[in-house]
Amino acid sequence: MEFRHNLPSSDIIFGSGTLEKIGEETKKWGDKAILVTGKSNMKKLGFLADAIDYLESAGVETVHYGEIEPNPTTTVVDEGAEIVLEEGCDVVVALGGGSSMDAAKGIAMVAGHSAEERDISVWDFAPEGDKETKPITEKTLPVIAATSTSGTGSHVTPYAVITNPETKGKPGFGNKHSFPKVSIVDIDILKEMPPRLTAITGYDVFSHVSENLTAKGDHPTADPLAIRAIEYVTEYLLRAVEDGEDIKAREKMAVADTYAGLSNTISGTTLRHAMAHPISGYYPDISHGQALASISVPIMEHNIENGDEKTWERYSRIAVALDASKPVDNTRQAASKAVDGLKNLLRSLDLDKPLSELGVEEEKIPEMTEGAFIYMGGGIEANPVDVSKEDVKEIFRKSL
Repeated sequence: MEFRHNLPSSDIIFGSGTLEKIGEETKKWGDKAILVTGKSNMKKLGFLADAIDYLESAGVETVHYGEIEPNPTTTVVDEGAEIVLEEGCDVVVALGGGSSMDAAKGIAMVAGHSAEERDISVWDFAPEGDKETKPITEKTLPVIAATSTSGTGSHVTPYAVITNPETKGKPGFGNKHSFPKVSIVDIDILKEMPPRLTAITGYDVFSHVSENLTAKGDHPTADPLAIRAIEYVTEYLLRAVEDGEDIKAREKMAVADTYAGLSNTISGTTLRHAMAHPISGYYPDISHGQALASISVPIMEHNIENGDEKTWERYSRIAVALDASKPVDNTRQAASKAVDGLKNLLRSLDLDKPLSELGVEEEKIPEMTEGAFIYMGGGIEANPVDVSKEDVKEIFRKSL
């Protein structure tokens, strides 16, 4: 066994009412903040006003930037960075789901590196085939993250996922300098997630950790987190979907999300995320979680069919965590039980929808395939089974 454990850390503040800590925690890192949110939910629920009050009461002058939409684009991120430079902000605060946190990280990269060199775009930092990327350094502004969903894990990862509306590319990128300094997980915010959002983001938890478990290489420090996260998804996700006021279910899913983010930072995602990113790059109205769900079964079947004993054993562990099989075994038959468990999970969450039902057209498959290899090549390389472009095209077709 060989592995390397290199995990930067956030100061995680977890519990009901913890948003009130956002002011004092932000003050440790700066005096003037840009507060990055989506367009309506945090305002509608009152958490935006609360956050501003907490920040300003702690002596942090606050500029609100509430233009973030799902699948944040280079345009929105670069505009946010320009506001930081114009207003003289020295810390970036995210309040919202994965999109707000990803955008905040991108804004922090651009604004921090623009102090000495202007006309920088977040796309300069993004991987794109053989393109030479701008390094993300300690110049990146500090990020404080308060999550409103249990699913992306972005509050405890360094990764920003940004879409280029011109190329349709949607890579994930970041390093230790883009890791949030402080992460706030307030159950009072999370319990406001509607059922559909709870299901979609909760499935993202499963997707992260099941990919982390099966990725090439050895990752024993991530695997226990990943297994526990799947167990929590199995026991608590449907409960949270059916009853948003079930505090225990909300807490366990928030812990699972945090485990998934930490696991993902140690190990990494594989083919499922590599293929899902170009789906929402070309079809931005398709949520990330649903895109993952729609391609999950054909990918798992492909990996099991073409895997070795090590791969089968890892899928068998997923099957056991999904309560679909016992005991763990290194046979193809044991691994295949994971497919049964996955189908049951998707069905229970009403996420078992083909891509065609979501509006994906077969004619886009070649472009989406190219996008997966250009922008998410690392995930393809980490897949437990080597795949070609023809393999990916065929998986897309089976997902229609």
